[in-house]
Amino acid sequence: MIYKKRIVIFAGTTEGRLLAERLAASGVEVTACVATEYGEKLIPEQPCLQVHSGRMDAEKMTDFLQQKMPYLVVDATHPYAQVVSETVKKVCEELHMEYVRLLRPAGAALPADERIHFVQNAKAAAELAEQMSGNIFLTTGSKELAVFIQIISDFSRLYARVLSTEETFEICKELGFEGKQLICMQGPFSEDLNRAMYAHVDAKILVTKESGDVGGFSDKMQAALALGMQCIVIQRPKEQGLTFEQVCERLGVTGTDSRASGILSLVGTGMGTPEQMTLEARHVLEQAQVIFGAKRMLDAVHEFPAQKVCEYRREQIAAYLCEHPQLTQAAVVFSGDVGFYSGADSFGKCLDCGEKNWNVSRIAGISSVNYFAAKLGVAWQDVKLCSVHGRDTDLLKQITENKKVFSLFNGGEQLTELAGQLHDNGLDHVRLSAGFDLGYETEEIWQGSVREFLSRPVRTGLCVALFENVDVNNQKSVDTGDVSLQKDNGRPTTGNLPDALFERGAVPLTKEEIRAVALSKLRLTADAICYDIGAGTGGMTMDMARYVPNGTIIAFERNAEACELIRANAARLSARQVTVVQGSAPEILEGYEMPTHAFIGGSGGRLHEIVELLLEKNPCMRIVIDAVTLETVSEANALLKTLPVKDVDIVSVTVAKAKSAGAYHLMESMNPVYIFSFTGDGENKWNK
Repeated sequence: MIYKKRIVIFAGTTEGRLLAERLAASGVEVTACVATEYGEKLIPEQPCLQVHSGRMDAEKMTDFLQQKMPYLVVDATHPYAQVVSETVKKVCEELHMEYVRLLRPAGAALPADERIHFVQNAKAAAELAEQMSGNIFLTTGSKELAVFIQIISDFSRLYARVLSTEETFEICKELGFEGKQLICMQGPFSEDLNRAMYAHVDAKILVTKESGDVGGFSDKMQAALALGMQCIVIQRPKEQGLTFEQVCERLGVTGTDSRASGILSLVGTGMGTPEQMTLEARHVLEQAQVIFGAKRMLDAVHEFPAQKVCEYRREQIAAYLCEHPQLTQAAVVFSGDVGFYSGADSFGKCLDCGEKNWNVSRIAGISSVNYFAAKLGVAWQDVKLCSVHGRDTDLLKQITENKKVFSLFNGGEQLTELAGQLHDNGLDHVRLSAGFDLGYETEEIWQGSVREFLSRPVRTGLCVALFENVDVNNQKSVDTGDVSLQKDNGRPTTGNLPDALFERGAVPLTKEEIRAVALSKLRLTADAICYDIGAGTGGMTMDMARYVPNGTIIAFERNAEACELIRANAARLSARQVTVVQGSAPEILEGYEMPTHAFIGGSGGRLHEIVELLLEKNPCMRIVIDAVTLETVSEANALLKTLPVKDVDIVSVTVAKAKSAGAYHLMESMNPVYIFSFTGDGENKWNK
């Protein structure tokens, strides 16, 4: 979906100007801010594009943005314009406006060469150049020239290449640059032109900024190295943000380049028969020069004149389009709707095919859930939508916890197997509606109980099913003494599990009050990938599973007895997203998927190594440490000072619980626990 609201872009770079043009061409109302009249001339006129010319301090910028009230502010200033970029970000924060930083691509890596010298700023570059001999060719911009004049003792060695604007010329003239020592031209320049300029002034030293390929950095460097020059490179400041393609994707426009383009339409054909296609789908297929799809889908579109290619995989379709550059209109046909568990998911917004860049569009179709619900005469807005057609989904859990569940199946055999699992778990009362060959002459719809379905012959072929668990709020509970946890939608959605609910043996359990605080510090998301390290009995493992219904919980524990207890507790509490791994951290953590969150309840004295490895796997992850001993507290406090973390929080939790003493109750204190929580700062220093 393209943003229709106003967007402001501080367009101090080629990427910023290109983004403004791309958005405006897509119908988005854009205001591009440039510092000079020269920058204004570089942006072509377009109906949806306004240009604001002139430098702004924080006060002027605040007034300007308050007048515009943009939906989004994009900071596309030059990578070295740190002051301007910081001002834009600060003003947006004060005005509570959404801010996005557009990053310039870094370009190709430089070769290892002793003639290339990296420095942090212009002052360091000037000091290094002063120690070298020969003429100095400056391509750092007019704002940095004063630094070189102050440090370079022999002014005659300096040659500056700057923008060809009146303002820039006046700055250079005041500094003493004129005549042959000043080159006013608009880049970027080819390698040959750079080489000619360097040779013309007999330059022995190049001073430049790491501006990326868009700024002509590679051509400047290659020309200088070819002439045997020393190269002083002012490194780009470290920054975080989004690439051009990511910003385009976020704003709902195609970040394509200027190459010739074609249109690849992903077409949902409904149930796969001509009668189920929309008029839009038919129109697209009539215009297509080639139609891709699985054999069953191509049989359904045989009436259209386009060439048919039996292929539905993205990479193979891209290869075919590369081999046939004359094509401009292509389609891929999918059953149902392209937005409902469809193979269309893998295609993205564009397809790069060498000489041509294909823009991908999606044509909606009638999904199986639409069709099936209409056939049954039921509403589907309250249905839990699932699929086990080529996917790993815990349908038993979904049916246990929801009144209505709709799912796609690989075949009738898979549906029969699930019906058997429902029967084994005492869910014979679930009403089942099954649909086979929907939309075809052989269409069959069957309805009845799970028990009744198991008595019928197994039917092969793709199918769909609707499960109605009318008794979802009155199912059996898991009981432990006087503690009961309901396994249904009536169970509490807040708080964590009671201690008495767990099988414990002689294995330690993190107390429920401590777990409550730790859970709040973890900031879990529904699809998180969580590690529970030193999981013990699995108290935190089971609590995390409650809050991560669509994610993964991996419990790491070195004690074999504890691992068996975790598995037993997971089975009793239907925590099917839990995996138990026996072994010692950090070594055991290798080879498992990248975590988003981790709770460390036991470290075996290797806390620093464990956290270091976690941050290597995901430098931005959230980590919570439960420290009971003073040694662990000391180790946790030390790692906060040496590892790249932020958002640090430390709390000390002391809990006292009532204990019966005859007719009275006494408060019995537990050991104090220190809970450390933090987030990785996003920079993986070990890979630098």
